[in-house]
Amino acid sequence: MAATSTARTKSVGNGSGSVYQEGARTGNPGRWVAQVKIDDKYRRTYHPSEAKAKRALRTMLANVERGEGIPDGNMTLGELLERWRTKVLPAQNLSPATRNNYQWATNVLIDDLGGTRLRRLTPDAVEAAFEARAADGMSHSSFIKIRSVLGRALDYAQRRQLVTTNIARIVELPADAERTEEGRAMTPEQARALLAHTDGHPLHAYWAIMLYLGLRPGETAGLTWPDIDLTNNILHVRRSLKIEQKKLVVDERLKTTRSRRSLDIPTPLVDIIAEHRRRQEQQREAAGAAWSTEHGALVFTTANGTPHHPRNIARTLTAATQKLGYGHWHPHELRHTAASLMSEAGIPIETIADQLGHDGTRMTLLIYRHATKPTVNAGHAMIQHLDR
Repeated sequence: MAATSTARTKSVGNGSGSVYQEGARTGNPGRWVAQVKIDDKYRRTYHPSEAKAKRALRTMLANVERGEGIPDGNMTLGELLERWRTKVLPAQNLSPATRNNYQWATNVLIDDLGGTRLRRLTPDAVEAAFEARAADGMSHSSFIKIRSVLGRALDYAQRRQLVTTNIARIVELPADAERTEEGRAMTPEQARALLAHTDGHPLHAYWAIMLYLGLRPGETAGLTWPDIDLTNNILHVRRSLKIEQKKLVVDERLKTTRSRRSLDIPTPLVDIIAEHRRRQEQQREAAGAAWSTEHGALVFTTANGTPHHPRNIARTLTAATQKLGYGHWHPHELRHTAASLMSEAGIPIETIADQLGHDGTRMTLLIYRHATKPTVNAGHAMIQHLDR
């Protein structure tokens, strides 16, 4: 590699350092390099300007004096990802499904770009790998997950000065990647009709909690009676019902760090939950010793106290929506409906994100908020405001 030094070599302690620009001697200058020699091995970091390279050199030399380590510019993305998923990922409070998604995305990145050194990792290289995957049929939503994991790993690398920028933030996704069907939400009239139609059904309160509060299906199914305070009208999201190794498990590992939350229960929903509790108590008395307590005091159970299987919940909702003439609807779309109706009611997006248990507003804006009216009336609202 042709290079020319543009800064004095400094001898400090057990290391010497310099700054130079790649390709300067050949008339094709590139990135600026801060370089320190330790035990006959060079440690290099790469920068867009000479000033930033010099600042990095001073930091590296100071680290040498303090006996601290220097980033290894030869580290590959594969080595970084392995370090991230063995040191960082286990410490995060993630649901099994989310953890599995992260592991899958990490494996994809290692397969496609694992041998690329961090100093050579560019948005173009990542985008080229994505284009190849798109040609094989990978979906747009999968690329979103992979880019997110890459961004998290590079955030970790930035904190440890292994890279200077997080290139995942500017990686573009393949335009021709297969897109999943656009999300949707019920209209207020449809939501009201669903609740009226299911009144008296064992899962009526289930649908109501999702529509009023926007819980995830698993969070709703995992509710226990200690989670619901009908005296102060507060519902605590503390656990979720999951399927692990073909068994139903109530797990306190929630999807995100913000998933653990406490929500006010609106008055109409308080009445629905109270009625559901009275009916469940009658079921428990009728079942007697046959009533199952294996999963704790679940709010939503079958006639003998066992959890409802998610597939049965989904089939029950579909039967109701088809009878109403709405076609096939999935329980998760009730959560989308809650977010969309909250937005339509003028609730700030930050508050909606907190209500849903999202880490920030990006997911709320891009995935969960849908139009519930055929036209957008923002212009009309603006005119009303100007005429005041």
